[in-house]
Amino acid sequence: MNQTAPEIVRIGVASARVTSVTQQRVEYLDEAGQEQFVDLEQCARNWARSSKDPEQEFSLVPGASAESAATWNSRCVGQRGALGDTPWVEFMNERHTRFEFGTYEAIYADLLGPLAKAGWQTFDTD
Repeated sequence: MNQTAPEIVRIGVASARVTSVTQQRVEYLDEAGQEQFVDLEQCARNWARSSKDPEQEFSLVPGASAESAATWNSRCVGQRGALGDTPWVEFMNERHTRFEFGTYEAIYADLLGPLAKAGWQTFDTD
């Protein structure tokens, strides 16, 4: 979906961890212990822009309307591969920040669950 190499943050390695998920942003410490954040509104704008790109055409699931897809896209902030050997979420911010997790359970407990509670979602690539 994107051509930019992601900025990889390995959650659970060294000091890297998600510290807060709000309606506005994901705050985290990177592996060097530096405070960082991902602006979720920026991610949603970038996702919406990319979902309108004819080269990134998506098929609607059966029963979904164009209106429901547009609503869903307005709350999408990136993509995920939660079922792989290294579960990950990559945000659609300018740096394409990709969080990698040690386990499936960790990705949901530390990020995907809190994102959903804050009203955000990610596109499943698995």
